[in-house]
Amino acid sequence: MKKLVLVFALAAAVSVGAFAQHPNGWGAGLLMQNNFSWSGGGNTAWWGLSLKAPQLPIHWGIHMKTQSGMFGLSVAGDYHLFDKRLVNDANFNFFFGIGANASFIISDDTTSIFMGGRIPIGVYYMPVEFFEVFLNVAPTLGLFVNPTSFPEGFMGLDLGVRFWM
Repeated sequence: MKKLVLVFALAAAVSVGAFAQHPNGWGAGLLMQNNFSWSGGGNTAWWGLSLKAPQLPIHWGIHMKTQSGMFGLSVAGDYHLFDKRLVNDANFNFFFGIGANASFIISDDTTSIFMGGRIPIGVYYMPVEFFEVFLNVAPTLGLFVNPTSFPEGFMGLDLGVRFWM
């Protein structure tokens, strides 16, 4: 019985590394996020930074949008529940997770706040150990304040690059 427990403990310890494909260091990069509104509000493109700190399991996105008469700032944090290599030789990976999003938008006639949850689903490719290209979709559902609207949602699409140090 002790041998069986030891075998399962060793298998669990070895398999943890099989699901964690991202490097453990600092990750920083640029991304473009496009949000397609479910309520017919059109789409909006945001530019931002993609950040990942060592030992913290959250992938952060900090986005900004400026245009005539409008300024927006958004922060999203995602935890990857599943991160698995799809193609061993090519270092092509798949991830699935949960996250949260908060946005603050100021325009000529109103100030709005959005808070919601998101489900990031995506792929990433690491041609070399320190460089990553990623693409994900993130269905998002939440509350818009001023004007108050619930449920409010959009489909987020993120495309970016990240450098690992």
